Amino acid sequence: MQEPIFFEPVVKERIWGGQKLRQYGFPVSGERRIGEVWTIASHPNGMTTVQSGTLTGLTLKELWSNHPEIFGMETDSDFPLLLKWIDASTDLSVQVHPTDADARRYEDQPFGKNECWYIIDCPENATLIYGHSLSSPSELDTAVDQGTLVQSLKHIPVSKGDFFYVPAGTVHALTKGCVVLEIQQSSDTTYRLYDYDRLDPVTGMKRSLHLEQARRVIRFPHFHYAEPPVFLSSFRKRLTQTPDFFVEEWTIRQTHTLESSPLFQIITVIEGTIELNGVKLSVGTTVLLPANSEHTVSGTGLLIVTGPSLKIMRPLRIGIDLGGTQTRVAVVDQNTIIKQLSFPTRPAAGPAQTISHIKQAIQLFSDEFQLTTIGIAAPGPLDAKTGHLLSPPNLPGWDDVDLVTPLSSTFDIPVSLENDANAAALGEALFGAGQSYSSVYYVTVSTGIGGGYVYEKKLIRGAHGYAGEIGNTIIDSSGPAHPVLNAGSLEGLASGTALQSRALEKQTSSIERLLEDPQERTRFINHLATGLANIIHTIDPDVIVIGGGVTGSAGLYWEELLEAVSGLVYPSLRSSIDIRLSTLKGHAGVIGAASLG
Repeated sequence: MQEPIFFEPVVKERIWGGQKLRQYGFPVSGERRIGEVWTIASHPNGMTTVQSGTLTGLTLKELWSNHPEIFGMETDSDFPLLLKWIDASTDLSVQVHPTDADARRYEDQPFGKNECWYIIDCPENATLIYGHSLSSPSELDTAVDQGTLVQSLKHIPVSKGDFFYVPAGTVHALTKGCVVLEIQQSSDTTYRLYDYDRLDPVTGMKRSLHLEQARRVIRFPHFHYAEPPVFLSSFRKRLTQTPDFFVEEWTIRQTHTLESSPLFQIITVIEGTIELNGVKLSVGTTVLLPANSEHTVSGTGLLIVTGPSLKIMRPLRIGIDLGGTQTRVAVVDQNTIIKQLSFPTRPAAGPAQTISHIKQAIQLFSDEFQLTTIGIAAPGPLDAKTGHLLSPPNLPGWDDVDLVTPLSSTFDIPVSLENDANAAALGEALFGAGQSYSSVYYVTVSTGIGGGYVYEKKLIRGAHGYAGEIGNTIIDSSGPAHPVLNAGSLEGLASGTALQSRALEKQTSSIERLLEDPQERTRFINHLATGLANIIHTIDPDVIVIGGGVTGSAGLYWEELLEAVSGLVYPSLRSSIDIRLSTLKGHAGVIGAASLG
């Protein structure tokens, strides 16, 4: 079977539906509140049928069972995907879906519901509900009992063309005015947490909630999911690849020959005028392309393409950036973050909770990737040899905490621990602004000021692990006292914390506004330039790379900083000074951590 297969969509009325889907070519008649149109479905609650050709009238289930050659995969289980268009005429209920394991355990269903949304349209300044701020089931219970659940929900901004992957266990809701293409596992299992006290039009009673079921499957804490898009060709951009499906966005501007795929693919026309093998497709059309078939697509428009993922397991590393407010766990391929999960650190809850959450995140990734090493970037002081935090100021009470053993014993792969500034230095030296140099010194100007030195692609730690720690060097001995560091230290004078304190003292609203003042800018520049000149005179690096949050305002001071440093070093060195901004930016630490070991 080589010909594309078209299906008759299934129209679904919903209490929150409207009539917008008529604009996309779907049969919305009269005043019906159409919330969903299922365009590819093989589910007891909705079954699409072949619309034309020799297979006309067959359901997708019959096609799947009797014609495995169309799909290029084993068809002894249920068809794995479900595609639908959604018109949220008003807010949808706040809900959560089970994983595969939970669906089998609690519902006797083959699939959980990992899903994703491509935003077709939405109001200006729209937001979605994606995640929560609760740390445990008991906090959920308290929020429900006290009526504060809504306050714990996370709202994120959304625009036309945005894409969101919504893993099972994520609390979420579409909001009023959004039109969405949803790609998901073949499941219709949804647990409602909150429904705005809406009444069922049939019974006149409030729609039922599923609090106990939701409590069992919600992920605590909420892991914020990030997956950078991957540009595969001039017209193809991969939005996600999961064990269940991939999703790509194709921007069509000319004729393209689509390569044969060993598995079936599904294309949906989002906008424009598209021809498939010379046949015009209107917006809203969804077509199944059989496995091992070639096609041409032309015209001007936008397609969303999906299908089952090929199972490819390649060795990858885990990088962990443990901070005082947030922890990030990422799968890293050299300098590329493949996927990342992040969550609040909550230092007051103690190290055991954070370690447990890190384990959860790594376990999720281990189900998808072949993991070879784990690297942790953490605030010092620490002992990289033993894998212990010592007494980090950013994590009060975390004294002599073993971070390495709990992870190495759980996952049976090598685990390394490194100071966060050193890890960022390694990341920049291997893959960032320092990758072309042998001798790289990295400075982070953020909440604090840290540094790291990399020579010949290897970290120089010093006899006790403190090499490169510029933050405690004394810039002005008459400067302000610091609770931990030397009076007049570089960190006490030029860090983000110091600048914020200065802004409050000067009654200025932000660091950026403070640095707009010529006198304050000169003060900051002189302090930082002195620290950088000391580095140059001490180790004479090929390049100094500067990163951290304060560099977000670099446009205000960068040229003046370079000039000030030049004025403080030997004249013979001035022509060879090379100071650069970080290119990995906020990712330097997690990429460097993944490169440890």
